[in-house]
Amino acid sequence: MYGEKIRRIRQMRGLSQENIATRIGVAPNTFSKIETDQAKLESGMLLKIANALEVSPIDIVSNQLTIINSRKMIIPPFGNVETIISLQRDFFEKIIGAKDEEIANLNKIVDCLISRITLELR
Repeated sequence: MYGEKIRRIRQMRGLSQENIATRIGVAPNTFSKIETDQAKLESGMLLKIANALEVSPIDIVSNQLTIINSRKMIIPPFGNVETIISLQRDFFEKIIGAKDEEIANLNKIVDCLISRITLELR
């Protein structure tokens, strides 16, 4: 559930999955599963990851798209603003895509309910 945000913060810090995995004491493939939400993120692991990324756990679990409680200024991997903008744009596009999909599913449910009501009224 928080994997995408962890990945974005890691990338903005210019760190590899292997680097963070070593810092938190897990195999790189385990950390990869955390970033892709294939593994459950336990509170202890959340604390380790937050410490490795030098952010507060709140930054990872909050709905805020920016780092609120950073202990270190985020430096993009290539040292320019365009990189940060590109990463944020990708993140926003994924969020919007997920919301569009959610809206489409809700529209299907509403259409189905309207059809049922219409049939019952006949």
